Amino acid sequence: MEALMQVGGFVLMVRMTYGPVVALLGLLNLRDHRQSRLLGSVMQWFPPREFGGRLAVQVRCALLSPRSVVTLDMRACSREEIWQAVARLSRSLPPGVRVLVDGTIDPQCPAPVTLAIPGRRPLARPSHPSAVTR
Repeated sequence: MEALMQVGGFVLMVRMTYGPVVALLGLLNLRDHRQSRLLGSVMQWFPPREFGGRLAVQVRCALLSPRSVVTLDMRACSREEIWQAVARLSRSLPPGVRVLVDGTIDPQCPAPVTLAIPGRRPLARPSHPSAVTR
């Protein structure tokens, strides 16, 4: 019985020591997978033949929430290409993803412009089934 108590104490000590580290590594792994999937879905809209080296994409995902930010650096792109990118991404990204586009709208006035497109919010569901009207 005494040996069982010692083994149980040892197992508890190991769980308390390594458990938070394993949980944190698991959360980081999930965030990295979300970020990779989001980058893949963004890059399908921007073929390399069309944009070449004129486009830079950065994707950041939060660790504990589903919010994400996609940043497009399109300073070398034309105004039409910037608006096409905004139209493509605003329709295709999942809810909770914000898009930031850095670019210049007018070549004669090369002031940088940042467009912030808030993420679509998912449709709110009623809190109780009786709240649904038929």
